[in-house]
Amino acid sequence: MEKTLYRFIWRHSARRQMVILLLTVVSFPILYLSLELPKQIVNDAIQGTDFPREFFGFEFGQIPYLMLLCLAFLSLVVLNNVVKFTLNIYKGLTGERMLRRLRYTLYERMMRFRLPHFRKVSSGEIIPMITSEVEPLGGFIGDAIAQPAFQGGTLLVYITFIFAQDPLLGAAAISLYPIQGYIIPKLQKKVIRLQRERVKNIRKLSDGIGESVAGITDIHANATSAWHLSHLAGALYTNFQIRYDIFKRKYMIKFVNNFMNQLPPFMFYSIGGYLVINGDITFGALVAVLAAYKDLAGPWKELLDYYQNLADISVRYQTVVENFDPPDLMPRERLGIVDEAVEGLEGDLQFVSVNLATGIAGQELHDVSLKVAPGKGLAIVGGEGSGRPELIELACGLVEPTTGRVRVGEARLDELSETVLGRDTAYIGPAPHIFTGTVRDNLVYGLRHRPRNHIADGEDFDDTERTRRQEAERTGNIHFDIDQKWEDLSVLSVDSDHELDAIVVRLANGVGLGADIYRMGLHAFLDADENPETVDGILKMRTAFAERIGGDPDLQGLVDLWDVDRFNANAPLVENILFGAPRDRAMAIDEVAADPDVLEILDEADLRETLVGIGIDIAEVMVELFAEVSDDSDLLGADSLIPAEELPAYDTLLKRIKANGRDSLKAAEIRKFIGLAFRLVPARHRLGVIDDDKAAKMVAGRKVFREQAERLAGRYVTFAPDAYAESLSIEDNIIFGKPRLDRRGAREEIERLIGETADHLGLRDHIAHAGLDFEVGVAGSRLSSGQRRRLSLARALLKRPKIIAFEDVDNTLGDNVGMLQTIRERQKGAMILAGSSRLDRVAGFERILLMRNGRICADGDAATIRAAISDLGAAEVEQ
Repeated sequence: MEKTLYRFIWRHSARRQMVILLLTVVSFPILYLSLELPKQIVNDAIQGTDFPREFFGFEFGQIPYLMLLCLAFLSLVVLNNVVKFTLNIYKGLTGERMLRRLRYTLYERMMRFRLPHFRKVSSGEIIPMITSEVEPLGGFIGDAIAQPAFQGGTLLVYITFIFAQDPLLGAAAISLYPIQGYIIPKLQKKVIRLQRERVKNIRKLSDGIGESVAGITDIHANATSAWHLSHLAGALYTNFQIRYDIFKRKYMIKFVNNFMNQLPPFMFYSIGGYLVINGDITFGALVAVLAAYKDLAGPWKELLDYYQNLADISVRYQTVVENFDPPDLMPRERLGIVDEAVEGLEGDLQFVSVNLATGIAGQELHDVSLKVAPGKGLAIVGGEGSGRPELIELACGLVEPTTGRVRVGEARLDELSETVLGRDTAYIGPAPHIFTGTVRDNLVYGLRHRPRNHIADGEDFDDTERTRRQEAERTGNIHFDIDQKWEDLSVLSVDSDHELDAIVVRLANGVGLGADIYRMGLHAFLDADENPETVDGILKMRTAFAERIGGDPDLQGLVDLWDVDRFNANAPLVENILFGAPRDRAMAIDEVAADPDVLEILDEADLRETLVGIGIDIAEVMVELFAEVSDDSDLLGADSLIPAEELPAYDTLLKRIKANGRDSLKAAEIRKFIGLAFRLVPARHRLGVIDDDKAAKMVAGRKVFREQAERLAGRYVTFAPDAYAESLSIEDNIIFGKPRLDRRGAREEIERLIGETADHLGLRDHIAHAGLDFEVGVAGSRLSSGQRRRLSLARALLKRPKIIAFEDVDNTLGDNVGMLQTIRERQKGAMILAGSSRLDRVAGFERILLMRNGRICADGDAATIRAAISDLGAAEVEQ
């Protein structure tokens, strides 16, 4: 990267900066004329004589001449603002493009860090540098050349105009500038040093906060919150001291500047007044000089602010560059972002006198030489500090040897791009990272190398694509379209995403993830238009499920089925009344209660007062039961109808109703009670507020809602026996009802029956396909550790690599010892490398290496290694 900010600006935006400079120069004559015209208006048009005046062949009296000059002045004002508007827009555009380029460059360079370098830095340092720390650069870069040129030129125009009126007044105007120009940079040097300290301190602060977030479990487990809070308080105090010192010095600079700016007016009034009285200059000239000097302070202040801002921005840029310019940065070509012909890895894996020095004890290799043929297996056994992880990382091209060579055939891995390595090698580490997104996104992640329908340069594309590519080219960004499909279907020899999903589901089943994805699918929501085949299958399952429980007396009490003519005590009142649910699943019950159309239909069905009464009854019971209960009491569980913090508000409302009646309720309060009633599930809450008459009234009200369905504008989905309800999960669509809350084990039994029905109709995979859209949460937080391991394994196997490397199979595969052998049998032709600290986990391999202190101590079968462990006394390796 360019070491200084101005080198970066000039290299990537020189032409645009010249355009900005040209627009800036164009504004100067306009500015000078706008200063000259007021003088002409006062001296020539207002105080002048000898009218009429001839102008471009036309004669003007005094008033018309005055109007002509005023219109000319207005035209100059408009023209000057048009130029400024164009200039500011172009500066902003240039700044944003350069900011985009800078952020992309930093992120790309981060991707080129060697793996050992990531052990020296933290995300708490890197993230702010790419995001917040460089944000001010966007606004500055557009002004980098234009600001000093524009403000300096404006200052020069004003000074030239003042000198043109009277040299003595001009000398008075600029007399203090040399002093200011000497003093202020002296004061600014200390501010620059403090700014650098502030940036470094904020980095440490971010790092500490990031570490606290990552280690919050251990913090609470060890009761060290006070220690971490004190650590933060100390860093904040240091930051306070630095910023306070910066403020003092900055405001001292402003004090000096403002004081010196107030002295020249004294000279103007005294000297200028004297000159006017003596008739040496006109009164109009003095007025124009005073107006010009008043405006003169603006550009001078802007120049000083620019100088201060330049110092701050330069510190930011230089400190960022220092962190993104390590000496061992990976060549850009190795990222594989440039289109290239891909030739796969062919031949033996060979380590030739390999040494690795990471600078960290226990992460070294010494004089390692070995050869593994394609399709063969190699196990590496070793304890902590043995060099086992480093050997496996070298075999996948993730790190580079300090000396020696790692080759596959004739190709050196440290010279190959990720385009080759990422396709033909798979690394499964002990702590796999799961990316935010869906299960499918993570499973097919290893197939995303290029957009599937990428349009090559020179081919025809629409205006939107052309604009996107042009902007990418102007800012040095990659031009691939992230909105395209990226999965490479040719790897799996399939022609459609549906076939890809089928392979993904089969592979998930093979690694033990199938049951999890199936359960995720049961709780998934489908778009009926995009999944017609699955929807048809679910409706068939609904029929089969209903027949199954209807034909068996022991199963009839499992589900309270939806029946338009019967109240469902296991469902909330809102679904009972609507006999449906909001189409938008994010819509809260309180929002339904506030829907004007719903409220109108409730009035037509004569249900509004009934629901308000139910809501009041619920509130009375809840307040009576829980008013004295503390917020953290177990009595207020997740199923509470009123949160503890809202109980006092309801208590106040109830007291008002008791004193003044329901008519005292405002519209919002009425909706509040209706929403409370809507949440009630009679079979769960058992408050005794729903009797047979009220239930029958709600069932009758359904008809009104069904008749007025058009008024709801498709915002609500109505339940129907022969229609799929998009607002319900797949499981709820299958059972078409609610599990009985008074039947112990009902949900487990229902899940078993659904599974049997799905197997009978051959629809289990269809449900699993829906489970692929399950959102895994940030870094897979919604998955268990075992699910994350299995997902990582399936992701690696899906791309059918030629080298599959397991680091620490104890953690990677968990207790599933047989999975490793299954993979070896199914991945025919692939080279399998497996690292472990336990010999029994890899005893099935024909060839095993024993490593210790970065060296190969033994090479042979399980019996050979077992004997070597005993001879060497290698207690760190379990047999």
